[in-house]
Amino acid sequence: MKNVVAKLGLLVVIIAAGVSANAQSLQYRLTANIPFDFSVAGQKLPAGKYWINRAQQGTGDAVVRISSPDGHANMAGLTIPVFAFNPAKRSTLVFRRYGEEYFLSEIWPAGSATGRELPKTRAEREAARKAQDSGVAALNAPDVKTITIVAN
Repeated sequence: MKNVVAKLGLLVVIIAAGVSANAQSLQYRLTANIPFDFSVAGQKLPAGKYWINRAQQGTGDAVVRISSPDGHANMAGLTIPVFAFNPAKRSTLVFRRYGEEYFLSEIWPAGSATGRELPKTRAEREAARKAQDSGVAALNAPDVKTITIVAN
């Protein structure tokens, strides 16, 4: 009897975890108004309103789609999971800025302690190297900043 109760308890925990993970993922589309041109997965996109969600429903958050509502911009990028100690209170997009170039680096759904990180592209590594070189030449910190945009 104890074995049956233990198995039932484990089943309840697994189901609860699955429901919780579903609500904290990119299954539901995020909307963000990005006020600057930016690059993601090797593609440059203009400032504007964007939708961010899974590339295909039912396949998980490993591949995300970023598209504009007018359909002019539509691309997908491979991501890796990143973790935080505290769940994100609001959905956010994190960008790295090198000089005047912005690169989407992380996507954090509201209520989740797991975000998605986009690997650095060759263009971003080159921009980081240039920023580092200019920072060393100027004898101060390189012009690298992290910018966070709140999404709905």
